[in-house]
Amino acid sequence: MKRRNLLKKTFFWFTGVLLSWPLLDFIITKRYRPPREVRISRKIVAGEFIVEPEFVLFQNENGPTAISRTCTHLGCRINYLPEEKIFLCPCHQSRFSMQGKYISGPARKNLGTFKVVPMEDGQGFTVFLPA
Repeated sequence: MKRRNLLKKTFFWFTGVLLSWPLLDFIITKRYRPPREVRISRKIVAGEFIVEPEFVLFQNENGPTAISRTCTHLGCRINYLPEEKIFLCPCHQSRFSMQGKYISGPARKNLGTFKVVPMEDGQGFTVFLPA
């Protein structure tokens, strides 16, 4: 093998590895991102609810529950209908119970839930959302 061919091959291999390194790093490495905290500085009693852009917070007999407002079908922002006590997706009419359980429509999975921790002073809640 001539020196010139060796240098060309070495250069192309080195350039290929150098350019593909960020892509390989992205694919191989799973990066840890801590959850985001949303603080609700208000007490709620059983039967009440608080609607936030990413979740609906309820107080029930089991304690506080935060249900995701993202539809499991195509990711539309769902609405909570307090009169019927259901979640309804405006895009394709999927319905979910107050617990986030699938009732009907094209979505087949239940809504996600988030960890809720009461604040130390008892005057609100902290909801942990995935980053």
